[in-house]
Amino acid sequence: MLKQIKNIFHYRWLIYAFLVRGFKAKYKNSFLGIFWSLLNPLLNVLIFSFVFTVIFKIGIKDYPLYLLCAMFPWNFFNSALINSVVSIVEDSSFVKNVYFPLEIVPLAVTAVNFVNFLIELTILLIFLAFLGKWPGGAILWFYIPVLAFIEFILVSGLAVLASGLFVIFRDLNFILNFFLRLFFYFVPVVYTLELVPPRWNFIYRLNPLAVIIDGFTRVFFFNAPPDIFRMGLALAESGIIFIFCFWAFNKMRMAIPERL
Repeated sequence: MLKQIKNIFHYRWLIYAFLVRGFKAKYKNSFLGIFWSLLNPLLNVLIFSFVFTVIFKIGIKDYPLYLLCAMFPWNFFNSALINSVVSIVEDSSFVKNVYFPLEIVPLAVTAVNFVNFLIELTILLIFLAFLGKWPGGAILWFYIPVLAFIEFILVSGLAVLASGLFVIFRDLNFILNFFLRLFFYFVPVVYTLELVPPRWNFIYRLNPLAVIIDGFTRVFFFNAPPDIFRMGLALAESGIIFIFCFWAFNKMRMAIPERL
């Protein structure tokens, strides 16, 4: 594992090249650029705000703002996996003709989405400041990069595994899209963690993404620190998932070029 990471670090310049290429391709000939990335979560906020305040009356004060705080970390998780699962196949001509660690391709896609996520968080902070809801207290600022780091570790591992599996099993793309639509309702985006029934609370909180999204909403929306114990558990779980995904990818590495 350490040798694998060291090898990836040796090719860090290639990650940067893929990162630059990804941003150029994403916003090529686009006048509004990054703001197009905000359009999808904003539309979701409008739809869910109507459904859960007018029809179901979920009872969360300033519900559209809560949704906005929860939607950005979910959007990073969702878009990074959807974009990375096909990344090795889409770059098959490059992969087959140039030697480099194959993990770099999905990691670069994840990095593009992560930078996009950080820009979205910056815009969110400006919006919160405009509304007079700037997160107060220096301690709260400690949690923002920690939560972002934990989610990056989690997404990176899953992205690497998904990209390798897709080369071998091409139906994975459709399965992943279906799974993510279903999984959306198992994380606290359209509801808070407190609304989860007590008998399911312990199991629910074992989901690292649920803890990560809850942490972001606590800092940005509730202006309160996240649960430290749950954050530590989410970090440990994300680390284990990261190691397992890289180990599994390493097992299928030799089969990938001949399947492209």
